[in-house]
Amino acid sequence: MTGRASEERPAATSEAHPPGRQAAGGGDPAAHGEQPTPDPAPDRLTRTARFAWGAVVVILIGVIGLIVYALTGPPSSSGTVHRVPTSDTVIAEVGRVPARVFDSVGVTATDPLVVPTVLTHQPPLEAAGKPEVLFVGADYCPFCAAERWPLVVALSRFGHFATLYNMQSGQQSVFPGLQTFSFVGAAYSSRYVAFSGVELYSDSIGSDGAYTPIATLTPPQAAVMDRYSSGTGPRGRTGAFPFVDIDNQLVTSTSGFSPGLIVDRSQSAVADALSQLHDPVGQAVVASANYLTAGICLATGQQPAAVCASRGVRSADVALGLHVR
Repeated sequence: MTGRASEERPAATSEAHPPGRQAAGGGDPAAHGEQPTPDPAPDRLTRTARFAWGAVVVILIGVIGLIVYALTGPPSSSGTVHRVPTSDTVIAEVGRVPARVFDSVGVTATDPLVVPTVLTHQPPLEAAGKPEVLFVGADYCPFCAAERWPLVVALSRFGHFATLYNMQSGQQSVFPGLQTFSFVGAAYSSRYVAFSGVELYSDSIGSDGAYTPIATLTPPQAAVMDRYSSGTGPRGRTGAFPFVDIDNQLVTSTSGFSPGLIVDRSQSAVADALSQLHDPVGQAVVASANYLTAGICLATGQQPAAVCASRGVRSADVALGLHVR
């Protein structure tokens, strides 16, 4: 309803003029040549009503504008992904775990470990003419957060990460805020293997209340994950992550240790623990890295020998049931 449709004209007064203005004798003023004095009240009331309804219309327009902006304006900060490059110091600590720590820890740790699955008689997984290590995860996923640590440690024995990004598991996850890395935009080089790190979702919540998708698998990657994601072969379940496939020879569909181990640990604290023989976090990451290293050595033909013939990797070979000479 508009202002004009609801506006009422003031009712006319029953008197032709105010009391005291009637001509002497009580006759009609017009009969004496006088014109009735107009009452200014109706004009004043009309102007007031128009002003009031105009103000209402302006307020309504403002409210409608705010509603439209809220519905169609820029997304809230919860949908924004902020990625900070991992410091060179942390990359160096993760990439230079002392050999004595690898050998002393082997595959033993204070907390239970999950042993990867060895595959046999499978077609190779390759990229750029090299055996491929494929990781599929999500930024928000706490088990992915845990698994990235040993994977980065293991891959760093065969090459170098020039770029990694800091990440933390989603605040709504079962283990919130775990400090880790993201493979989105990561740069890795190696003469022995190729690495593909796919993060399917960010750690940010979209307007639909779900984590924001940021990547999709290629058809070959989806086929590999469909086939091996449970580590049981053709009938494995689809979509479990973190998923790690090393040349279709070693796979895992969960983290090598409980994410609970790194709760409330800063990224630098976890990195520091890697050189401490008796730190449960360092033990879990290094032991899991030895398992993954043994799988990469299967893919590379046991090269480089300095890594693949080390005591820590040989311990992993035995635990995996590999007969490596």
